[in-house]
Amino acid sequence: MLRSTRAIHRVSRDIKRRLATALAVGLPEHDVTTRIKGACFSSKILVNPNWTHSQLDPSRRCKSTAALTSYDDDHVDIQLQNEIHRLQHVRNVGVFAHVDAGKTTVTERMLALAGVVRRAGSVDDGTTITDFLPAERERGITIQAAAVSFEWKWHNSQRQRKLHHDTIKTINDNVTISLIDTPGHVDFSAEVNRSVAVLDGAILVVDAVAGVQAQTETVWRAMTKRFANNHEMHPIKTSKRQDHAHEPLPCLALVNKMDKEGASFARAIQSLRSKLSGARPLAIQIPIYKSTLNKSNQSHLFKDNFVAVSAEDLNPVGGEFIGVVDLIHMRAITWPEQGSGLLVDDFVPRVTKLLDDRTNKLIDVDCQITREAVYARKNLIESLAETDERMEAYYLNDEEPSNAELLLALRKATLSHQILPVLASAAVRGKGVEPLLDCIADLLPSPLDRTPPPLTILNDSEKMAVQQSTSPSSITLGHPLHPSMLALAFKVVHMKGRGGSGDGRVVFARVYSGEIKDRDVLHATSPPVIGQSPAPPRIERVGGMLELAGGRFGHLQDGVCRSGDVCALVGLKGVVTGDTIVVAPELKKRKDNRDLPVCLAGVSSPKPVLTVRIEAESTETQGRLSSALVLLAVEDPSLVIEETGSSTLLSGLGELHIEVTLDRLRREYGLNVMVSAPSVAYRETITEIVHTGGLVEYDRTFGGTRLQGAVHVLLEPTCTLSVADDSACMILSDPVVIIGEKAREFLGLDPEAREEDLLISSEVVKALIQSCQGALQRGPIGSYALTNVRCVIVDIDAEGGSASFQSMPGTLRAVAANAVSTALSKSQQLCKVLEPTMNIEISLPNEQVGSVLSDLTSRRGRVENVLLGDQTDGVSAKALVRGEVPLVEILGYANILRSLTAGEATFSAEYKCHSAC
Repeated sequence: MLRSTRAIHRVSRDIKRRLATALAVGLPEHDVTTRIKGACFSSKILVNPNWTHSQLDPSRRCKSTAALTSYDDDHVDIQLQNEIHRLQHVRNVGVFAHVDAGKTTVTERMLALAGVVRRAGSVDDGTTITDFLPAERERGITIQAAAVSFEWKWHNSQRQRKLHHDTIKTINDNVTISLIDTPGHVDFSAEVNRSVAVLDGAILVVDAVAGVQAQTETVWRAMTKRFANNHEMHPIKTSKRQDHAHEPLPCLALVNKMDKEGASFARAIQSLRSKLSGARPLAIQIPIYKSTLNKSNQSHLFKDNFVAVSAEDLNPVGGEFIGVVDLIHMRAITWPEQGSGLLVDDFVPRVTKLLDDRTNKLIDVDCQITREAVYARKNLIESLAETDERMEAYYLNDEEPSNAELLLALRKATLSHQILPVLASAAVRGKGVEPLLDCIADLLPSPLDRTPPPLTILNDSEKMAVQQSTSPSSITLGHPLHPSMLALAFKVVHMKGRGGSGDGRVVFARVYSGEIKDRDVLHATSPPVIGQSPAPPRIERVGGMLELAGGRFGHLQDGVCRSGDVCALVGLKGVVTGDTIVVAPELKKRKDNRDLPVCLAGVSSPKPVLTVRIEAESTETQGRLSSALVLLAVEDPSLVIEETGSSTLLSGLGELHIEVTLDRLRREYGLNVMVSAPSVAYRETITEIVHTGGLVEYDRTFGGTRLQGAVHVLLEPTCTLSVADDSACMILSDPVVIIGEKAREFLGLDPEAREEDLLISSEVVKALIQSCQGALQRGPIGSYALTNVRCVIVDIDAEGGSASFQSMPGTLRAVAANAVSTALSKSQQLCKVLEPTMNIEISLPNEQVGSVLSDLTSRRGRVENVLLGDQTDGVSAKALVRGEVPLVEILGYANILRSLTAGEATFSAEYKCHSAC
């Protein structure tokens, strides 16, 4: 205590008083922000006197909201204190899973427990709140990410606070949870990407039988890396590279469907550890079964046949999943044995303490559930000892930490991505969801725990600067305590009768700092395209706000959305996904910021892999079709529309993506269209270095104007692919054009300037780079666009010197395009056609594995592994076949698989890469 007191008094009380006052009146952060020496938060957020010296160590990155408690209320502005308290009780969480893992059922059960609905919705009956589209209810899958908001009692928080008048004031301990239910099908992964960009935490739902599946790995990558399915996200290249468009999300893992035959908690954890890169799963619960095999539990606490199963026992347990043991608080939580669990009032869990509160000793040492809980808790402490010094001391001294200390260590390890806490549930039976809600409040971050988002400061000069905070302590623009408003539009939908604009546009936005109010005037800025000057901000006015309740959007009177919240705005006619939103008056307060709008990283979208040609039934409906497709493309950036003279090309992420889009055209816009057979997105690439061998002369005369010049071009692969290796796989990346030293000297360019900056400042460079990129859109084999290619402009020459290109940039455009086409045509044997390859996962009965494997082989598929289902009580779980196969070979595969297996098999496929064909 003496050490922590000395650390606290290093900052004078006068400084703290001025800081709190300055923040309250909204002064700029650079005028008032200073760092507390030895602490890990800004001096605006005062230090807790209960911190130990190790917690004040500046080498550690403290991110716990528990550390945001003021130690001296005399020096804290009450408004600031209330705002900190509010933010501590906000959770922005997404639910992610493979299709059919039960995430929508988990969400519906949460809504029922929170009192939003009395009866939990059912996916099978089509009564869910979050899956409200007709196509979602018909197919039983999530297509659009849906946002809901509700409150949950924070049972493990400090419920009272002592004020400076020595009185006790009861504070609101309800946690406000903004929950986004995301799709589990790979065809709608764009919804996952844009949800991840605005969330603070995540729940990863895993099937207790299948474990980690194909889309589970995809959403895990979206949460932890800056890759988006079939292409790498390329953030704006600035003076400081943005390694992540978003900070990785702290996550909880929920092993769902524990009531299924063949369910295994331990195997699910094993699959999390082996298949998810960087994951360190740690069980904080163990399941309880009403066993049909073991009745050795002789205890007055439980029924004879209630047994706990270790998180290390890989064998499936026969019997009914009945509850869990909470290893943090050493208590067993059991639910009624029978019933659907849809009615909350009829399905209240029973909590049985395993420790005596007064003596802190085990109530029944001989109880089998107690013995398993003690063993599992020791394993939990041992794992936490690797991440926390206090837990390490307890473990080495063979001492028992308090529940509060264990919870704090678990929270710190979760927020720093050092562990992945694992829970168990059977959501369709109403079991295991209450502890999950408690863990959302206890373990997942509040907005104060997250690093402010990186900002790009846009201007009209050649360079753009990046403002990026490295810790939650820096109160820069985007920090939830900063007074200026900053928000990101992450989703746009069109709802007739709801939106204020003519097309019914509703914009979902995450507010990072400040607040948005009804009738506010906003500035919206889109992320700039590389090589183009930033567009000026667009002026918008908020026409109203909608409450977040899945598909039930009611208008909010005098709505206000504060920092850390997610909101639905109407009346924003020109805002699209990925736009940065600020309040317009804030840009006019200071002249140095008026012309320097800021921009967030935006939202990435995967590239399409499947294309169909569609035509309207008549020329009268063609205009309506074009307008409808524009609206759908605004809602879904992964949908690519290309108008041709006689028809329209519609490109998406898979068959189901295209099918749902056509279904929406019919349902929502009354348009029936003619559709061609789908075609896959082939690409071409080079396997070795290709060059022109010197300057390639171009001399043509058009309409009396002579176009003359010569360019030396070198093409090299950015990803090595052997001509003889047909199994090699590559992630697509767009061609890159580099201007060499000699070419820069001829054109009089700065040898140190980047191509992105030169594109903005020089029309000649713009013509040169765009012509090369255009020529690379047609390969020499099948006229497919080239990928993973670096084009180097080695040298340039012209009879009139660089002045001839300056006066007529079109000349250089024609000369460069001719040189690239010549190099490709002469080296056709060094080029390869690439086709999209899919990871495929098939669930089927054991006896039908052979026929399916033969069919996959005939489709050029490669089988990676086959897991036969275990047999329990004479019932065999389904087998699992994993492999990869070209996309073109599995078009319409759902019908073929049904005929092969008499309708008993299901499959899912996700894009893996492009491979040679």
